[in-house]
Amino acid sequence: MYISFSCNLSSNGAIVIAREQSEGRGRGNNQWTSPLGCAMFNVYFDINLQSLLGQRLSLLQLLASVAVVQAIERTSDYKVLNAQIKWPNDIFIGNDFAKLGGILATSSICDNYASINLGIGVNISNIQPSVCLNNAIDQQQSTSNLTHFTIEEFIGRTIGFFQKWISQLTQSDSVKATAAIHDFYQFYESHWMHQNKEVFVDKWQETVIIVGIDDYGFLKVRKSSNGEIVTLHTDAHSFDVRQSIIREKAM
Repeated sequence: MYISFSCNLSSNGAIVIAREQSEGRGRGNNQWTSPLGCAMFNVYFDINLQSLLGQRLSLLQLLASVAVVQAIERTSDYKVLNAQIKWPNDIFIGNDFAKLGGILATSSICDNYASINLGIGVNISNIQPSVCLNNAIDQQQSTSNLTHFTIEEFIGRTIGFFQKWISQLTQSDSVKATAAIHDFYQFYESHWMHQNKEVFVDKWQETVIIVGIDDYGFLKVRKSSNGEIVTLHTDAHSFDVRQSIIREKAM
């Protein structure tokens, strides 16, 4: 399925929606097979490199993560689902922190614009082999009155929130754009899994404390050996949240 996507940029974008996926791509060499019941879509659009977001393209995966969480939180009642963000590009849900979906952004530069290909996949109603959103809702029915999502509604809500962020962060009014990015950082860190968590960084062979993200969405950590705050870049590291280890990716 192909539909248009207007994002108030240099040109209209497009959304491609898949019902099933047999050769999905993740970070590194990860590949995914996704059956019916998943919301899977790619968003294509251009960003002016002179805009605030154009100077911080590494934020795109994080922005999409925020849009997904906002889509899940229809109302305050849905916060009971405990949707959280794993840096840099995964969505987890529930108190057991099961992976619900992921995001992958790639870009290419031409003149003053970046052409973006953003892929999003979230399990809505397929209970195998992992958790799905509607099953997480069912588990809360004894204490709350939550209703299921359709794939169409979920995609529409996610795109609506994502489009709003993109429009705010690419506007020409720098004061408003700066205020919007502050709101983004605040929402992101209020919904991520890692604040003040202790993790092991294998390349340093030492434990660090996670203290936040920097202006570009890279991970800021405090080293236990000397208290120095350093930054770990998205493309160079992978985060094994189950074992609390940050590994350096093979280049």
